[in-house]
Amino acid sequence: MANAFFSNHVTIPSVRDLRHFQFALQSEAPIILLSDVHIGNLKSLTQKCHEARKKVIVHVDLIGGLNKDQIGIKLLKDLFQVDGLISPNAKIVNRAKDVGLIGIHRFFLLDSRSLENGLRGLEMSELDAIEILPGPFAKPFLNQFRAVKNVPILAGGFIDSVEVIHELFDAGINGVTTSKRDLWNTMYNKIQ
Repeated sequence: MANAFFSNHVTIPSVRDLRHFQFALQSEAPIILLSDVHIGNLKSLTQKCHEARKKVIVHVDLIGGLNKDQIGIKLLKDLFQVDGLISPNAKIVNRAKDVGLIGIHRFFLLDSRSLENGLRGLEMSELDAIEILPGPFAKPFLNQFRAVKNVPILAGGFIDSVEVIHELFDAGINGVTTSKRDLWNTMYNKIQ
C-alpha cells in the first residue's frame, strides 16, 4: 500500500499556514501534509483534499485537541478520514497501522547515537515509510535505513530549492515534504 502511496519523486506540500491551503489543493502534488491543524477544522480540510483527489497525511503531534491514544488515532481514520499520519513515536505509528492508516515514522538525525538508537527502534516498528529530517543529511544514511526496513523513504526539513530536491531524488529518496510553496509542483508522479 505504501509503495503506491509514495511513488518515486513525489513532492508533498506541508501546509503549516492555512492561508496556503488553497495553493496546495491547486498544486499537482498527489498528497498533502497538514502540519498544523485542530480537530475543529481537520474534517473539512480532509474533505476538501479528497474532493481535489489528494491523499491526506497529518502530523499527529501538531493536531490541536486530539489525544494520541488508540481512540484518538481511530478517530483520525473513522471521523476525520485522513489517509495517514507522521510521528516520531513508534507506538503511535503502530497504532496508525492497527486502524488501517498509513504510518510514517519521522526520524531526526541528531548525532551518531540517535542514528544507532533509531535504527534499533525501527526494527520493532510496523511503519509504511520513514521520513528523515533534516532532509539534506539523509543521503549518506539511506542504505542503513533500507537495511533495517525496506520501505519508501521521505526527506523533510530544509528542503529549500529544486537543486536539493533533485539531489535527494538522485540519491534514491522516494519523496520530500516541504513547506516552501514554490517547490510544491517539483518533480512528482501521480498516484494510480
